[in-house]
Amino acid sequence: MRQWFRIAFPKNYLDRRKRAGFLFVLPALLFFGSVFILPLAQSIMYSFYRIAPGGAKEFAGLSRYEKVLTDPSFWTAVGNTVQLLLLPFATSLVAAALIWQWIYDPVYGFLNYALSFVGIPPQRWLQSLLEVRPAIAAVSVWVRIGFDTMIFLAALQSIPEEYYEAADIDGASAAQRLRYITLPLLNPQIIMVCILELIFNFKIFDQVYATTQGGPAGASQTIIMLLYDTAFKYFRFGEASVMAVFVFVTLMLVTLLQWRLFRKPVEY
Repeated sequence: MRQWFRIAFPKNYLDRRKRAGFLFVLPALLFFGSVFILPLAQSIMYSFYRIAPGGAKEFAGLSRYEKVLTDPSFWTAVGNTVQLLLLPFATSLVAAALIWQWIYDPVYGFLNYALSFVGIPPQRWLQSLLEVRPAIAAVSVWVRIGFDTMIFLAALQSIPEEYYEAADIDGASAAQRLRYITLPLLNPQIIMVCILELIFNFKIFDQVYATTQGGPAGASQTIIMLLYDTAFKYFRFGEASVMAVFVFVTLMLVTLLQWRLFRKPVEY
């Protein structure tokens, strides 16, 4: 409270600097609170209610959690989400999905046309229970890899050249330079990319909705797609809120675990 009081009523130059900095970030904090924190709080509250399409609410306790967490289709969607090995950002996800939908077309698609030259018969990429998840994963890798590449490229350029010169003088091989200099100094970026991709993995929606809409037979349905259908197709807002809370808690726990296990500050 004392710090907030000094920001509100600064007594010296340093306090005025802090107040100016706070005022600069205040619009972003208000936006974040109204767009993310408030809906999250509402989702947590709604997860304890049975909500009718008209808006009538009835307190249901933990029954919504029990119903969702014992539903096999929910865990199938969670499993599908975890198996989509992801990485996208450089272009519109829907546009990328539509492009790849044409590439995967079983009759006119470029991929089957190219595979025909090596004797591989046409595949039903987005209609096959076994091939649909790897196919969507490839779309995600293609879209997202540009963003991650820029992060690693910027991090590599920030490593002082003197470290590599010292390693050359000591007779270090390329593998040793990679192991003892490059990777340790890239540790913050590696952790950041892993966390961002984990969050993207659980939020995947655009590619699936634009290409398969969860099919065939739910093989590509992700947890966000199931949440969307539950809330806006079947109007079961209480159950959808439970799924939103599950995603938030899971991402928070796994992110903290990643940060705890793999964060290794390195100084040379």
